[in-house]
Amino acid sequence: MKRILIPILLLVAACAPKANLPKVPIRTYNAPQATGPIVIDGILDEPDWQNAPLSEPFADIRGVDFEPKPTKNTQMKMLWDKDHLYIAGLIEEDNVTGSLTERDAIIYHDNDWEVFIDPDSDCRFYFEIELNALNTVMDLLMDKPYRDGGKFYLPWDLRGLQTAVQINGTLNDDSDVDKGWTVEMAIPIASLCVEFQTPEELRAKDWKIGFSRVEWLVAGGPEENWVWNPTGVVDMHQPENWGVLRFVK
Repeated sequence: MKRILIPILLLVAACAPKANLPKVPIRTYNAPQATGPIVIDGILDEPDWQNAPLSEPFADIRGVDFEPKPTKNTQMKMLWDKDHLYIAGLIEEDNVTGSLTERDAIIYHDNDWEVFIDPDSDCRFYFEIELNALNTVMDLLMDKPYRDGGKFYLPWDLRGLQTAVQINGTLNDDSDVDKGWTVEMAIPIASLCVEFQTPEELRAKDWKIGFSRVEWLVAGGPEENWVWNPTGVVDMHQPENWGVLRFVK
């Protein structure tokens, strides 16, 4: 895959808050550096995962005080090493389901796990990754938010992405009660680089990062949107209101 060429003026543009966006608290996650290898198998049994801080429980996308609150718990963890950002999602679910099996299908038509990453925090040329309990991936590149006339590029694939899912229960079987599913991801930092930036340079900065869980409590909708850092509106494409990822040693 060719590196993404972006005009230098865009690289120095700030992700300034929009005047018409809701003001929401911005959460920060201090991701520790992994001290050993991380095997992407959906089983978070490495000591580094055990020691990584657990995020705050996800809230409704409209705000932490919005009612009704999520009925199922969702949390995440992150780690990093010189080559990868590691993400784990812990998703409580009493009936784990999944139907989509084709790469780049519209995954949020299933219950899903979503990650939004803006490594240089300029609210332009950011990345979206979604997957379901079948470990089917959709990934895309956005040039800017939809509200600004943004367009997505679905043929983009995150080179070197590794994902795994572990189900604590039985998939697509509503005759029993499940406990949930776990997502584990390894994202090559080099695959998120734009021109004039190296992985080391990116890790030296705080990233904007958003996490979302789409949950279809009732077949046919409407869907629930439970997120780590609420955006204040039912729209994840508000990068100013995503959380902050900080790489710490």
